[in-house]
Amino acid sequence: MSPDERRRAIIEATLPLLIANGPELSTKEIAKAAGIAEGTIFRVFETKAELVHATLDAALAPTEAMDALAALPDGQPLTDRLAAIIQIVSDEIARTRSLFAAVFGSRPHEGPPKPTNHRPHTDRLRIIRTGLADALAPYTDQLSASIERTSQLIVAVSVAGRMFSTDHQLEDPAEWAELLAHGIAKGKQ
Repeated sequence: MSPDERRRAIIEATLPLLIANGPELSTKEIAKAAGIAEGTIFRVFETKAELVHATLDAALAPTEAMDALAALPDGQPLTDRLAAIIQIVSDEIARTRSLFAAVFGSRPHEGPPKPTNHRPHTDRLRIIRTGLADALAPYTDQLSASIERTSQLIVAVSVAGRMFSTDHQLEDPAEWAELLAHGIAKGKQ
């Protein structure tokens, strides 16, 4: 097994244990689940904290969201594209929140000590921004704001739709898309 394959296998074995037990899981449990000796973990990861963070980083990778953004059909009307993007981003936020809730529950949000090379959300945000820019690129001539600004607004709407509704659901992405595309004022301004 190559070092990358071994690393992936350990991370894959760790995720269900992390969700079930939180960051207090033992390396003995991880080794058993991965079918390896406990010492093998520390030949791949310097510390258990590094393994926990690598597992969270892998689980939080926005792979499904990026695939969904890339699969949006060509030629959609702008508001349909915005509604689809808002739904994808909102679903990604919900997935991330549910993972954190499963792992950390009501425990203090400290988690294990961070590895020195840990960049918590920077890479994920860059990946999502790239996906949003690609999904919006065909509509540049229809936007009054830059793709970067439009992406920021989409993320803000998606977060607000998840965070501030009573059931933590984005009620109607099409309505949010209409408001984003056409504003809240009636008639021409």
